Amino acid sequence: MGCVPITLRLLEGEVLLYRGLGWVVKGYQHPGDAVVAYPRYDLINGGKLYHHEIKWLAESMRFWDCIKRTAPLIPLAEVSKPVVRMNQQVTYLLSTLSELIRNKGEEVEVSGSSILGLRNPRDVDVIVYNSTVETASVLRELLNKGVLRKAGEYVIVNEYLEKHSSRMPLENYLKLKRNTFLHFILGGVHVNVKLVSLSTGYNYCVDKVEEYASYNGFFKVLERITAPLIPARYLARVGNEIMELESLREVYSELEPGEYYVAGGVIEERRRGRVLVPDHGVVIPQ
Repeated sequence: MGCVPITLRLLEGEVLLYRGLGWVVKGYQHPGDAVVAYPRYDLINGGKLYHHEIKWLAESMRFWDCIKRTAPLIPLAEVSKPVVRMNQQVTYLLSTLSELIRNKGEEVEVSGSSILGLRNPRDVDVIVYNSTVETASVLRELLNKGVLRKAGEYVIVNEYLEKHSSRMPLENYLKLKRNTFLHFILGGVHVNVKLVSLSTGYNYCVDKVEEYASYNGFFKVLERITAPLIPARYLARVGNEIMELESLREVYSELEPGEYYVAGGVIEERRRGRVLVPDHGVVIPQ
């Protein structure tokens, strides 16, 4: 690992404070002096960013050779962990979830708008860092035993309306999440969990992209490699070629083996081979 301040994870979903705003970290690799992150929250006034987000994004966009594209980069020396204003209910949820998953090294952290300390939240975004295959198995077991209650379709629809309605049709989202175990009810609150396999990220290039090309077309998921852990990796067939598929998005972390179509995806040439990345596009189950 690089010389990263112990208080920072530099990992997918982590919220960092920079210029009074909450920036959500993307991915697990970053330039030595910066962090790839997107502006999402006004931490001073306790609200979400909307039209101001475009301004902050435009000012932070820089080209990074590691991924061969521009990304929002904020200076590592000027970021810190914000003081999370969790209410008692969210604190209880995090504590209970940690106990339920037996906490064998996993690190549970709140993310999303839950950091704003809103009263009576309808849903809570949680990231379980340092997750393992066993972490996923324990969650499934808790759902099967009824300790956790499976999220009803209305909850999944609300999640769609809140986060995904601008990207894909509802029917598509429901197909992707029909067998989800990452959405459940705990203490009367909808909990959306993202399982991240790393505990800390890297402040240097780990998986360099040599070049990339847009890809719109069919692919077949053959088997899961690391999914549903993020980075979610699969073995996939694209045309006559077998390659890896990788996603950092929770919505694409539970793909079942089968046929799909991606609109707006890319195929990256990396040092370890060709990789299909659907994250900026839409995956449509066939």
